[in-house]
Amino acid sequence: MLAGCATPAVVQAQSASDPGQTPGQNEIVVTGTRRDTRLQDTPASVTVLTRETLDEARIRDIRQLDAVVPNVQFNESGQLGSTFISIRGIESNPFIVNRAAVYIDGIPFRELSNAVLNQVESIEVLRGPQATLYGANSESGLIVINTRAPTDRTTAELRMTGMRFGNGWNGIADGFVGGPLAGGTLTGSVAFKVQRGDSFLRNQQPGQPGGRIEEDFVQGRLRWEPSDRLTVNMTGYILNTRAPGVFDQEYVPLDLALYNKTYGAAFNEGKSAARFGYIQDAPKRTDKRERVAGASASYQLGYGRIDAALSYRHYKSDAKGLDFDFTALPTAAGQDFKDRDFWNAELRFTSPSDKPFTYILGATQYRQNDDRFQTTFVGPGTLDSYQPSPHQYAQARDWGVFGSAEWAPHFAPKLSLGAGLRYDHARRTAQQNAGSIDLGNGTLFTYRDASLAGSFEAVLPRFTARYTASPQLTVYASASKGYIPGGFNLTAAQGNLPDSVLRYQSETMWSHEGGAKWHSPDGRLRLGAAAFYIRSNNWQEIQVATDASGRILSADYIGSSASIDSKGFEVEASAEPLGGLTLTANLGYADARYRNLQVDATTNVRGRRVKLIPAYDGYLAARYQLPGGLFARAELALTGKQSLESKGDAVQPATQMVGLQLGYAGPRWSIRGFVENLTDVRRATGLAFRNLAFGNDGNWYAPIGRGRQGGIEVQWKL
Repeated sequence: MLAGCATPAVVQAQSASDPGQTPGQNEIVVTGTRRDTRLQDTPASVTVLTRETLDEARIRDIRQLDAVVPNVQFNESGQLGSTFISIRGIESNPFIVNRAAVYIDGIPFRELSNAVLNQVESIEVLRGPQATLYGANSESGLIVINTRAPTDRTTAELRMTGMRFGNGWNGIADGFVGGPLAGGTLTGSVAFKVQRGDSFLRNQQPGQPGGRIEEDFVQGRLRWEPSDRLTVNMTGYILNTRAPGVFDQEYVPLDLALYNKTYGAAFNEGKSAARFGYIQDAPKRTDKRERVAGASASYQLGYGRIDAALSYRHYKSDAKGLDFDFTALPTAAGQDFKDRDFWNAELRFTSPSDKPFTYILGATQYRQNDDRFQTTFVGPGTLDSYQPSPHQYAQARDWGVFGSAEWAPHFAPKLSLGAGLRYDHARRTAQQNAGSIDLGNGTLFTYRDASLAGSFEAVLPRFTARYTASPQLTVYASASKGYIPGGFNLTAAQGNLPDSVLRYQSETMWSHEGGAKWHSPDGRLRLGAAAFYIRSNNWQEIQVATDASGRILSADYIGSSASIDSKGFEVEASAEPLGGLTLTANLGYADARYRNLQVDATTNVRGRRVKLIPAYDGYLAARYQLPGGLFARAELALTGKQSLESKGDAVQPATQMVGLQLGYAGPRWSIRGFVENLTDVRRATGLAFRNLAFGNDGNWYAPIGRGRQGGIEVQWKL
């Protein structure tokens, strides 16, 4: 099937000259390399998704991307929690910063907010370290999201969506309007999204609201082109999320029968938890606010181009309602508050692209300020019962200089050699004041006074080779190094943790890759494949102290004494065998295993699979559209078995999810009906824990994904 099917990685994107294609056919262009490059000429495994492809697959949620992109998984810490990205077996989880960099309109997001996926023009996923151009936190890969920009003609769209699922409904209205503002030099646009609906997880405890989610998003963009040499772009958005009755990191029992047997009569007043429900007494509410502003300028010199960018982002989250015992018993409830500021700046020079020798030089600066506290209250209470514990403060001050070059020697015109180098410097400071939080039942976690500071640095090389065997076939190989800076743990515990726990070292990683890209002369069939081997040292891993029964004795902290290996491959293909029929497919395999990880005094999980990494993932979709506009689409997403924690005791079995669409697409308006997760699979989507209050009760608790939902979507455009 893979040989004759299609993948969203190879969709048509932008016009470019290609001697292997018929005149006028569109070519795929990758921008994540910091230079517009044909996909065929990019020495890396890349998936490119255009607006058309995203719309046909009805990808409205960034967590849906892992189905259509092989060897990429989006883990989550709850319905409103942050999204963490794993690429090629390089796992990220809610307690460690993403190992994959995400850029939205040139602005870096080290913690990705799901709601910004609105009016997207394209998404590029580059697998493998991209540290030469992007620095730290891009060691597993890079995701570049470009939202819709204003144009020189008036454009407008409005889309209305209504969805129904087991616990309620959800309604979304989103749209876009843009066009010229002042002659031919200034254009602007506004995009918006309004969402109202129920939480797909329902709290079944009487007296506690089942959960509502309200999101409001608005984005403005300006483009000023005073001459054919200078272009200035400005963007800003506001995102507000209000969720009464919802805690952003919600954990539910994986074994419902065991949970209901253990707690139904004694703790939950005889009630049984439903497949997409839970029974908890903790008062819950989550409020989030995000403000982003950015500006960039591009100036075309007589030789080459200068690009500059500056951005600011403010993120504030107040989540109340972590129920430590996961039952209706009023033991203890927790709150997590975060207030963060981010600044990013970049200056870059790019040489002309029509020379045998091309290069890029640049410098970047990144700053981050964090203010956080966690707190609890014991026994019954209300939203006003949470009392703040001591604040924790952290700062990041990063800067780097980089350069990359590519050379096509005249004596071997089919061969291209590339190299890059980056020096990255990271400064980390952290401060914690003495205090404590009470988890009930005599469990008291104590914060100690701490004032910590240190610097981390790395030299990050990258080497590539590309051979154009024919206009249709390209093969390549690459080797690159990535890293994540070290840092400091601000951790509460029963008793004192050793000083060695407070600091963890920088993580380093070498990735080796070889691949090939091919397309038929008419462009109707495309194939891409890559194999990789990755080795990481000083692997940063989340750890907690526990007693003999599995009861947690400390808050989470990061250690860096582990190491992992990951090897595997991905295959992508696309085809248009008949007019109106498109087939898409991909397959990814990653064998990621710990070389060393001491999880407690007696257990080393050497040789076991890295948590949150499925053994395989695959995707198959078919879409057929009649000349009159009627269309139908079916898709199948496969995810292999995976561990949900380091020891491998909690396991998510392999799953298969089916999606269907039926509708009409015309020049001005379209309508479709859809069903997602048709078979109503209940699947864990993040880290699993033992019961936070009672320890090992035989069960595991984890966030789960959405069940079956269906709806209708109507769209109009000018």
